[in-house]
Amino acid sequence: MMILCKSTDTSGLTQVANLSDELQPVFDQAESKYQIVDIELFFVFRCLPEEYERRSTVRHVKKENVIYFDLVVSEDRYKTLSKSKQRYALSHEFYAFLSEKIQKYKIEHLKVNEFIADMGMWLREIGWLQTKDEAEISEFEEKYN
Repeated sequence: MMILCKSTDTSGLTQVANLSDELQPVFDQAESKYQIVDIELFFVFRCLPEEYERRSTVRHVKKENVIYFDLVVSEDRYKTLSKSKQRYALSHEFYAFLSEKIQKYKIEHLKVNEFIADMGMWLREIGWLQTKDEAEISEFEEKYN
């Protein structure tokens, strides 16, 4: 059965930890639709100062049957952005990272292109993967509501 989990490594200077919590309904839908796929996808959202020079990585631990997606974004950049702009940036970085990296693994019973398309659809349902224009409107609403 497919399991999706996440953790964060961020300071309180950004909204990355809160934003990653928004993924739970997406993870629930993926687990429900892809029950036949026996893999755990574990995502770590790290928002770190650029001076740490950490890079995003992925590793498959076969004996645990887990693929670890370690996504690193720039605290220096994110702390200057509104929550809406952080959501916009994080959602696009997350989706691009997942889409590119998951294709490198042969996961039994997983139609990768279908999974990527489903994830994109479910992310849009929670307000992720907005266009630049939509993100501008969200930022405006955030400011004035």
